[in-house]
Amino acid sequence: MDCARLAEALAGARGRQEIFRRALAALEEAGVIRCGEAYWVGENLTLSQMQACRTTCPFVAHSRHLAQEALRRKEAVEEGPFLALPVHQGERVVAVLVLSLEEGQKPPEALPALLQLALRRPGLELAGKLLSAQEEERRRVGRELHDGVGSLLTAALLTLKVAEKRPEKLPEARARVAEALEEVRRLSRELRMPLLDDLGLKEALQRYLEEYGKSGLQVEARLDLPPLPKEKEVALFRVVQEALTNVLRHAHAQRVRVELWRDGDRLFGVVEDDGMGFDPEKTPPSVGLLGMQERVQSLGGSLHLRSCPGHGTRVEFGVPL
Repeated sequence: MDCARLAEALAGARGRQEIFRRALAALEEAGVIRCGEAYWVGENLTLSQMQACRTTCPFVAHSRHLAQEALRRKEAVEEGPFLALPVHQGERVVAVLVLSLEEGQKPPEALPALLQLALRRPGLELAGKLLSAQEEERRRVGRELHDGVGSLLTAALLTLKVAEKRPEKLPEARARVAEALEEVRRLSRELRMPLLDDLGLKEALQRYLEEYGKSGLQVEARLDLPPLPKEKEVALFRVVQEALTNVLRHAHAQRVRVELWRDGDRLFGVVEDDGMGFDPEKTPPSVGLLGMQERVQSLGGSLHLRSCPGHGTRVEFGVPL
């Protein structure tokens, strides 16, 4: 593998989670690994998963055990096609990268050194979290304003122009302005998410799905959720919300299924519809999809979209607890 490409990928990372996400993505793209996971070493040598495999593949059952063994030995540990690689800062192991290697492949020898250099940038973690959160929220609000409030106000303006010559159109113009005002209020409620603050993720999603079902779609839901930190609840709510919004806007579906469940030390999720589908290879990723990916990746997880024309769309993701 070309180490220069790996170094270039790591150079622009804005947080330690993004450093490991980029490293794993580059190794997978180069054909070195099938998949991989990353763990941060906390106080008392506890392992906190930063980047999780998005599926329940065989690798998942070995990952944490191998990471713990590499941390104990402070050296690389191999088990068949799996490799646990500690990342040091001085004498201390600060992270462990666990890889499922492709047959006959090995990671670049410079990988630990490149990760060490990337992690030394001052203020990395805090700056990365703040920038990611701010940019994602700005994009989401901008999209909502453009698609919702903007179109309603444009319609109201056009109706007012007609009403200059046909006064009977004024009630219609008032109605359009009232719709825009209600959309602004809705957006304000979503930004604050009082249900999530007061009731938690499971109840907030159930209430949201009840409202969503009034759109005419048949909604099937299975929500098996453990207690979660507030930042994870917010991110996961937004991911499901965005996926459902895309179904409503683009899928022309009749049914949608939402599942969230715990499996060991991971939380998995699926949003699947029976709509028209599309070819992901020929369709550029939308702002909404990129936003979902960024939110899941900020939690150390992975998100994958599967779709095919005429066969619906499935968004699946996995994050560490």
